[in-house]
Amino acid sequence: MTMTDVKEVKKAEAVAGSMAEIEAANNVEYDTIPGFKLGQTLRIGSLSAGDLIVWSEANEGEAKRTAGLRLITQSLVGPEPDNVRYANDPKNIVIFRAKTHKTTEAVVKAILKLNGMEVAKGEMKAEADAKNG
Repeated sequence: MTMTDVKEVKKAEAVAGSMAEIEAANNVEYDTIPGFKLGQTLRIGSLSAGDLIVWSEANEGEAKRTAGLRLITQSLVGPEPDNVRYANDPKNIVIFRAKTHKTTEAVVKAILKLNGMEVAKGEMKAEADAKNG
């Protein structure tokens, strides 16, 4: 193998050279997951580091009990190209409280996965058991 061969295998990647380039990058990821009724799908979008920091720091008291539901409201997006976050309002938490735990748990797990996070095995079950007394 010659040096020319190595260069062909290793293609040059664009390297950010300024904070403006980093700021301009839109790296939101999207996924489509099963919805709350048969045949329905939901589109979710990843959250920013700032959104996740605010979410994790606010998980005390009532906010801790609704942490997963708040993730859902922040993550639901409409169709492309607009990708509008249509549920990001605290009043929508009441709507998601009425949905089955099994379904909301699956949606929350998909959101966490999209954001590069994992729930420790049994953690969501333990939270549900604590809520149900």
